[in-house]
Amino acid sequence: MQSSLNRPITTRDSFVKDILCSEFGLCTIEQSMHYMDYYRVYREEKLKLIKDYFNQLSLEWQNGNAREYLESLEAEIQYCIICHLMEDYINDKSSVK
Repeated sequence: MQSSLNRPITTRDSFVKDILCSEFGLCTIEQSMHYMDYYRVYREEKLKLIKDYFNQLSLEWQNGNAREYLESLEAEIQYCIICHLMEDYINDKSSVK
């Protein structure tokens, strides 16, 4: 079985998905995973914008307002931020062995 990240699904990936689903809802996470290719193209063009939204989401998460903040953004931005969050977390954890 392959994940949307174009590699085998691992337990770590499932854990990340579970955390995100509990915070943002299964429907949002599933829809975001369908946007992974779009995110990769968008990331190349607008990395600073994605990072700015991502950093704000991190602050809102610490304050318990992550879902409200994410829902206030346009759908495509929501999906890109979630893809960025998944990729960032998975890549960070993959480098720690």
